Amino acid sequence: MLQPRQAKNQAKDFADLRNILGAFVTGVTVVTTVDNQGRPRGLTANSFTSVSLNPALILICIGESAASYAAFTACKRFAVNILSERQKPVSALFASKSPDKFKRVGWTKSPGGSPLLDHSLAWLDCRLHALMPVGDHAILVGEVAGYSAGAGGRPLGYFRGGYVRFGLEQDAMDAYRRAQPVLGCIVDDGDRLLLCSDASGQWSVPLSNMAGGAQSGKGALRAVLENIGAEVDFSFIYSLFGVHDGEPTHIIYRGLLKNSQRLRRGAQSNARLFRADEIPWEKIALAPFRQMLRRYVAERHSERFGIYAESDAGGQVAVLESQPQPWASYTNTNMSNGRSAAGKK
Repeated sequence: MLQPRQAKNQAKDFADLRNILGAFVTGVTVVTTVDNQGRPRGLTANSFTSVSLNPALILICIGESAASYAAFTACKRFAVNILSERQKPVSALFASKSPDKFKRVGWTKSPGGSPLLDHSLAWLDCRLHALMPVGDHAILVGEVAGYSAGAGGRPLGYFRGGYVRFGLEQDAMDAYRRAQPVLGCIVDDGDRLLLCSDASGQWSVPLSNMAGGAQSGKGALRAVLENIGAEVDFSFIYSLFGVHDGEPTHIIYRGLLKNSQRLRRGAQSNARLFRADEIPWEKIALAPFRQMLRRYVAERHSERFGIYAESDAGGQVAVLESQPQPWASYTNTNMSNGRSAAGKK
């Protein structure tokens, strides 16, 4: 059995190094064994990795300061429980000094006698293959004698002293798809606006329902526009509405038509360019689209556009004082002017 080393001289502050090492994102495990009195012991560890597939070897590092250090460095068998994100409380429990850890979780014995925690993503039942004291830790190399995938779910991660959820992006995308957002575009030809009709003869701006399709975002909207021969430069988001419960969220861009000659006309297309005085207002069934298009026609006349955003507190319009311009020319002109002005103070 390895004995903890005595502290050397004055303790040194390793906070910076710990922070650097913490930049490596890891999973979280609880390593378990039984001590020489048959009592279950366990601790939380993220210093776990595979070593070899043939033979099947893994390793885990146990700190000298761990209360169960003596049990692990004297054991012949141990198990590694790979935690799911729902087991964050389990990770915190086994990282604590609580003497009753195993009374507060569900577990069973592995074939080798080590505790296997309920709801873990997977477990590995190991025989001790090698034990090495290195620095202020002991490295246990285990030969995998048995293993199994456990409960489904996502892994629990650890990064710079805190837990991370690897599924946040997927959660956001799932919520986004459940909301069934609809993208659209006010396509401007300089003198006319492009509208599309549906099977009932109602008109609207070109729309793309993003839910459930192979494409999403602007890609799906571009596909709709390409289908009618419209090559469009997207400018800015012009309107956002339908954000209330039960309504699809509409995100409407402003876009400029590159070449009206490419539009598919006649029976093959449901798209048509309208001058402002030709727009069939009575056939635009939805009030938000009528209001949006009337505002756009008025703003286009003055070339002073506003961005409309709807919320539970009502709609607001943020006014744009000039036409859109390339980011490079904006930064070169406005930001350099801002730096010059700041330098004169």
